[in-house]
Amino acid sequence: MMTDTSSNENAAINELLSNGSTKWKKDGIIVAGYDESTKVEGMNRLKSPYGLAFDSKYQYLYVADYENGRIQCYSVNSDDNRTGITVLELDDSTSPSSMNPYETGNKPEAIFVDRNNNIFVSEAALPHRLLKLSPNGTLTTVIESNDNTFQSCSGIYVDKNDNIYIADWNQSTVFKFDKNGQNREIVAGGNDYGDASNQLSHPKDVFVAEKSGNIYVTDYLNQRIQCWSPGSKVGVTVCGGNNDGDNLNQLNHPWSVIVDNNEKQIYVGDGLNGRVVRWSIGKKQGDIIVGNNDQSKKLSRVGGIAFDQNGNLYVADLNKNVIQKFLIDNEI
Repeated sequence: MMTDTSSNENAAINELLSNGSTKWKKDGIIVAGYDESTKVEGMNRLKSPYGLAFDSKYQYLYVADYENGRIQCYSVNSDDNRTGITVLELDDSTSPSSMNPYETGNKPEAIFVDRNNNIFVSEAALPHRLLKLSPNGTLTTVIESNDNTFQSCSGIYVDKNDNIYIADWNQSTVFKFDKNGQNREIVAGGNDYGDASNQLSHPKDVFVAEKSGNIYVTDYLNQRIQCWSPGSKVGVTVCGGNNDGDNLNQLNHPWSVIVDNNEKQIYVGDGLNGRVVRWSIGKKQGDIIVGNNDQSKKLSRVGGIAFDQNGNLYVADLNKNVIQKFLIDNEI
């Protein structure tokens, strides 16, 4: 999730993200969760953390704790305090999985915090609702999927006008709704799944560039990031698209995407490559900013990524069940 650039401070942060030379420390700091070798349970344990988002008021980090069926909140700037607070626990699914009929709990598929600090969460299992948790604790259903408005929301973005964008995993489509969850329109894909320029194959995340309205989509099974300009019927590949792999011109099941406000740099959570890569707009390959280019593979499977108000990078590791913080490297 990007920060608002209305203040001088946030404008300076955006300049950091727009700069293709900005670097981060290679060694991350675990700020939430514990790896499997640590015997910690309950509020402090994450299990498959899918998505990340910061609020703009207190800079709390919110985590979609997928397998635990909840949204956790962390104060990540405190001294090694990994205690999470559950701000939302999802209701049971109305239709348990056929693969595991005894598992009834629902799971948070995606998370987004808007400029008013409303927390949007999508349910992975039926009834597949899009929920909104307001700062005062009121939980409302924004979109019901029982009328087939969408089938499976894997990514959420809410723009400055409160329009809601949903990446529909099952339908390989990105939909746009108004702030009330009405007036649905197709803004990317919508032509069944495939690898043509007018298609997507299971989109995982969506990001909207506020100035231009361009829509960036992690095209998960096509190993690429697609950019759809407003009103366009086709997307343009801006990252990857060269089959799965770990070369600098490749992605391997990209999970998340963030673009700076000037649309100069694209940051990708490169899922199975265990890295975060940065692609300068128009370039044929990216560069690794954190992850598996060093000696230890400190990241296993990258999920959501986020930047705080200081430009530090946060990365969810789905396999290790932790969130790592990578500090801006001011020494370089």
